[in-house]
Parts: sequence; C-alpha cells; structure tokens
Amino acid sequence: MEYKNNYPVVFVHGLMGYGEADFMDKVFPNFGLFNHTFFKHQKERGIETYNPSVGPMNSAWDRACILWAYLFGGRVDYGKVHSEKYGHARYGKEYPGVLKDLGQTEAHKKMNLIGHSFGGPTVKTVAWLFAFGSEEERNGTPADELSPLFAGGHGHLLHTVTTLSGVNNGTALASFFGNKGMSIADYAYMALATFVGDTYFTKFIDYATSQWGNMPFSEDVHAVHVRNPLKYLDASRAFDRNKTFDNINHEMQIEVVQEAINPSLQYPENVYFFAHRADGTKPGRNGDPVPSMKDMILPCWLVGQLTGRAMLKRLEKYGVRSDPNWRRNDGLVNLVGQSAPLNSRYEEADYNTDFKPGIWYNMPPERGDHALWVGWLVPKKRLNAIYDRMIDLYRTLPDGEDV
Repeated sequence: MEYKNNYPVVFVHGLMGYGEADFMDKVFPNFGLFNHTFFKHQKERGIETYNPSVGPMNSAWDRACILWAYLFGGRVDYGKVHSEKYGHARYGKEYPGVLKDLGQTEAHKKMNLIGHSFGGPTVKTVAWLFAFGSEEERNGTPADELSPLFAGGHGHLLHTVTTLSGVNNGTALASFFGNKGMSIADYAYMALATFVGDTYFTKFIDYATSQWGNMPFSEDVHAVHVRNPLKYLDASRAFDRNKTFDNINHEMQIEVVQEAINPSLQYPENVYFFAHRADGTKPGRNGDPVPSMKDMILPCWLVGQLTGRAMLKRLEKYGVRSDPNWRRNDGLVNLVGQSAPLNSRYEEADYNTDFKPGIWYNMPPERGDHALWVGWLVPKKRLNAIYDRMIDLYRTLPDGEDV
C-alpha cells in the first residue's frame, strides 16, 4: 500500500455525544467507549487525531462554527444574520486553536473529517461552509466583522469527509415523533442544561447551550449554582421555535432534511466523500427487515423495532414506503438515511473502487448497530480494524486537486 499523505483526522461526535474537552470522555470515551486505547492505537500508527466537543444538542450550523474556532482559534462566531434569524447570541466560547497552521504546512496541508450520527450532518455542513461560505452572512455582515468561515474559499483544506451512520437523509424515528414530540425533547434538554449549567457538572460534560442564554460558558463556572429552568423559559422557547434549521431534533426529520437542508448544501469538487453505514437487521417472517439481537445492543434493538416500521404515509413521496432499504437500519437510522445525500452525485462502492473527488460513495454496510462506530461492546480488534482500513484508504488517495 502506497501512502501519499498522512493528514490529521478530526472525529466529530453525534447527538448527546461529547469530546476531548469533557471529563466524561476520559472516563467513558465517546470514540472507543470500552476501548480506552482507541486514540492511543492511532497515535502509535503515526496518525494525528482530534476529538472536539461541539455540544450534545447543537445544530449542524452551530457545530460547524464551533469546529472552526476549535481548529483555528478565536471566539466562536455563529454569524450575525444566523444569530438574529434564529434567536441566539452571536458569539460563543474562546478557543486557542489546535490546527492553526492548517493549509500552511505539508503535514497539515489538509485534514480528514469523520462524523458519527449527527456528526454526519455536521461534517456535511462544514464541507459546504468551508468551500462556499454563506452568501446570506456576506450580504448581511460588515466586511470587517465577517468570520473567515462565512467568506468561503477553504474547501482545499479538506481531504476527505466521512459519515458513520450519519443522519444524511433523515431518520424515520425523528419523523415519527413529529413536531410535538421534538418539542418535548427540546424543553426536556434545555431544562436539564439550565439546571446543571452553572454547576461543576459542566466540567464532566458541557451541555453547551450558552448561546441561548440559559447557562454560562463552562470556563466561567466557579461555584455550584443550580438554576431554576422555569426562570429561563424564554431560552427554551427560542431553542424550540426553530422547526427546520438550527434545531438538531428537526434536522434529523426526513421531511426537513429532504425539503430544506439537503437542497441548501453544496459539496466541493476537490474533496472525497464517504458514507459508511451499519445494518443490524435480518429478514423477518414476512420478508421485511427486522432488528437482529445478534447484531445490535439491546437499546438499539428496541428502538430499531420502531425505526424500521415507522413508514409514515406522509413520507411516501420520499420513497420511504416503496424502498425496502428504508426498513433496514442500525437501530436509530434507516439505511437510506445513512447513505449519501439523495440529491448529490453518488455511487455504490467498496474498497476496490477507483475513488474520485466530488462524488459521494456508499460503502458496504457493516454488520452492526448505531453504536458500532464508537465501540460499544465491539471487540477492540474489530473496532481498530474498521478505522485502520478506513484511514489507510484516505492516506492512499491523492489530493483532490491533482486528480
């Protein structure tokens, strides 16, 4: 195997996930779970890795803005237009920057982005903003205030973008609960974040909703101050008000992804895109896929009973009821939901494919569930082998501009 590069790899967690800044990650690693040597293994192979904390319930846009500050340093800028439009503060936490020289040295000429679960929509959004920026922000922000992220022109910094059971086309589970169900989830999460947001619990895991005004930045917490969520209902209402963009729960609904989110995204032509998927189902008595207890942990198996059966009539126009692959799932996300964005250029592929930039590749589904990628009850050897093969492939790919 001939390696052409050894670019750093940035792992982005999903819904209710956490990263290296959270003490929770030291105790119960998000990537590695029962394999505390996951990142150590990659380091021993000479792979430079990063595992940022981007907020358990932040939207894809807000996560992308946090990632920019995490990489290059400075205060998070969620965008003047975006913040006013969706009802939260414009600026967030200050970061020192872990890859300030990205694009300036040969070793850090580019990076590989890998997103699990809602980390999938996050890295899709990152690819779009890095390459094309935001015309809305450029038109509505004074030039001297504009974040470089929204200026665009940074697509050359990305080598590969990978989703792992990414919610790329939505999941029937989110659509099943509808707006009312998601509102309940919104208020419950904000109540929890408000209650513990001004306590030392934020050192363990930062719920990262400070832009909504219900909690301070975690670094500003110096005492135990339990807050009454009822006094911060305005923050909860603002968080719940958004039914398409800037609300993670709605950004996983099939109808929202297909009607609003995917049509708004573009993908740079010089970047390689991979959709890695998991399938833990088997043929049922009537031939329809059903969750397999052999291939799923109990929580995924239980939820998968609904994920594979929530073929709602109102989703028929998206092919949910006609395409049997919507019934296949990893417990939380349908197989089609994990696949390449349906409005993109994509191909079915395997590790022998002649990969080209600018095309999404649907990789063969792994036997397993949604937690496979983070190592929940997955043997260390298998987990390492999955990522070794993946990352080694990326090291063999020439820069997209050279193809």
